[in-house]
Amino acid sequence: MDLFDMDETELAARLQDAFAAMTPERSSRAQALHLAAALSGRAAARDRDGQAWTVRVDADGTVHAKASDGTLVMGWAAVHQAVPEVLAPFETDTHHRPLVPDAGPGMTFDALTKPTFPFPDDDDLEAAFDHDPQHLADLTAAIADLRRQWEAVSVALRVEQAAVQLRAKAPQVPTLTLNDQEQMWCRSVSCGWVRTDAIVEAADPVWGIINRSGYERSSSWIPRAATELLAEPPADVPAFLRHHLLDNEGPVDLITIAGPEGPVYNLNSGGAHRTHLFRILGLPWLFATQTALITPWEMTRNIEEADHWQGLIDHGLLHGTVNRRTYVATLRISHCPAPWMLAEPETAAAYNTAYERAYPGALGRLGVPPHALTDAASWETWLLTPVVQAAPPTRGLRRLLNLRLRTGRDAARRP
Repeated sequence: MDLFDMDETELAARLQDAFAAMTPERSSRAQALHLAAALSGRAAARDRDGQAWTVRVDADGTVHAKASDGTLVMGWAAVHQAVPEVLAPFETDTHHRPLVPDAGPGMTFDALTKPTFPFPDDDDLEAAFDHDPQHLADLTAAIADLRRQWEAVSVALRVEQAAVQLRAKAPQVPTLTLNDQEQMWCRSVSCGWVRTDAIVEAADPVWGIINRSGYERSSSWIPRAATELLAEPPADVPAFLRHHLLDNEGPVDLITIAGPEGPVYNLNSGGAHRTHLFRILGLPWLFATQTALITPWEMTRNIEEADHWQGLIDHGLLHGTVNRRTYVATLRISHCPAPWMLAEPETAAAYNTAYERAYPGALGRLGVPPHALTDAASWETWLLTPVVQAAPPTRGLRRLLNLRLRTGRDAARRP
């Protein structure tokens, strides 16, 4: 039918269908353009050069990369602008931008194509386990120290005492999720040694208490495993650790949450018993596979969240823009050095506290005052307090400064 023969109602409906086909929800090409435009500024928001990466991107968007320090990362990117986002969670911290060769414009975002899920194979895991022998040496030395300290006492009693202390000084935080409804546009996985004290959540939310059916998988596993570990002959400890951290059931599986001075970790899909054991014993390193928590590029929430987001922007903790509508608000994210701050105040405050334990003073160096880290109410109050901008110099002061500057120049020209 010719457009001129349509009435206004039918014409409006046809035009609405045409525009709908151009939105990110309907058009693969529109999705690609929308995502690429949103991601173009994310690398620029990171203010320090990171590592040089060797990168291969397959035709289906699968990413294979290795950093100059040997870190292996595998993942998937929907568009080539997302490749740096695959690598960024495994930089030193969220200030560093990966040095990535141009991946080319060939990849396109397709709502009908599922992402790939590459994962380190056995050879990758072996290489990562052996990459820096110092981690295993430090872990072995820590176990030897523990054996000497606990030699004449009940291991089960000491484990319970250590668990009580850990619950008091470093309680677990909630699992962090930021945007479950967002369609996946990149994925990132690595493997290696992680700081045990940076693991802040481990599925069973109370350290030392594991509710599983069966004697072998309940809380009683922890003191029995500790007793077995400390009874192992010192010369056999490295092989014992290799068996139980790598070969037997595979590594512990963690979620990496990048931060301004280093990552913290949630448990992902396996290894709760070993994680509880290592945290309770205070051991320094744990070998694990790590899936990155990717900071969303866009979030839509109830309108009340807009003030929290704007507070983060005003305090310099978020690079992005807020779009307010009647009942909802949308945040377009360029960069957030501490992504847990995008969560509701209770969760954000819990992570702030846990992060300060792992990296003392880090949030202060980011610009957060100590009083804002006390609890959720203090955090929200500070976040919603307007930032007072420094007043520009008065005209008289400006004239005085200009006069002094001019006088100094004149004196410098004199012979």
